[in-house]
Amino acid sequence: MSTQSNQNASEQAKKFVSARGGFEINANPEIVPPVQRTRVRADRSADGFSHEPLAEKYGAAEARTKIGEMVKAFIPGTTTTPLLVQKNPSGMSLVHVWFGANFPLFRHSHPKFGDCLYYVVAGEIIMGKQTLKAGSTFFVPNGQPYKYTAGPAGVELLEFRAGGGLPDAPGMKLDETSFTAIDKIIDESYANDAAWQVPDSIGDTAIRQAQIDGRLPEA
Repeated sequence: MSTQSNQNASEQAKKFVSARGGFEINANPEIVPPVQRTRVRADRSADGFSHEPLAEKYGAAEARTKIGEMVKAFIPGTTTTPLLVQKNPSGMSLVHVWFGANFPLFRHSHPKFGDCLYYVVAGEIIMGKQTLKAGSTFFVPNGQPYKYTAGPAGVELLEFRAGGGLPDAPGMKLDETSFTAIDKIIDESYANDAAWQVPDSIGDTAIRQAQIDGRLPEA
């Protein structure tokens, strides 16, 4: 290609660069494997959470210990795979999230990262009295606490964000307010971890869900 052609192509590309960035592809991503319990530093796990109410209620050391126990319990049952991350204030992000069968997601919020739109790719979640199946969406305004439980096949979600968070706010805020609630998460994690099997490819949870629903024979 000539120098003039290269210049023309470069100028053409610049016409389509937004404040969020230019054209970008992330082709055929592989699911990030879960962290195993043996890799967890329980004494440091609390560093990833804003948890002042628990510390005030139970003491700083006690809160850190309990959060470490919770993280060690649930960690093999979830994984996050980045699909698109634009690192600027107005940038968009898209990640794939997997939770294993009956995974008890703790109540939390992300006040640093802005509003979030979730799309259920495969499997189910139980949120309050509602069961959200594949194709469902839910929108979480910035800083709003939320929690849910994965269905019996687990769940895969897409998490869309487009800026708008508070730069100095916590990235992850733990909104559980009692050790009783956290102990329930710990117990449910150990009770279900034998069924936690990360899908080989994005969307494979749909096969397990179809088997549970009786639409496909068990493998």
